[in-house]
Amino acid sequence: MNDEELKKTFGKKVKEYREQKQLSQEALSEELDITQRQVSMIERGLSFPKLSTLNKLATVFGCSIQDLFDNDYLQSEIILKEKLKTIIESSSYEKIRTLYLIAKNIK
Repeated sequence: MNDEELKKTFGKKVKEYREQKQLSQEALSEELDITQRQVSMIERGLSFPKLSTLNKLATVFGCSIQDLFDNDYLQSEIILKEKLKTIIESSSYEKIRTLYLIAKNIK
């Protein structure tokens, strides 16, 4: 992944977390002590936050810095199905049954 792709996927993740917390860009900018414009640029993948801002993001979102870089949700459906298949094949019956019950109720 090159720098531009990293910025874009990171920005999507920040936006996703912000929306889950039901925060506006303005509210998040106040929490991070940066401008709303900076938040917008981060979310659009045009800018990358300083380390101190990364720490604040993780605190505000209640996650680790590593979580902010996790981009599994951006992977293709085929890759995700293969990963799920691998997890299922290496799991016990109990865990498979739990996964089934969860999946059954997602509809």
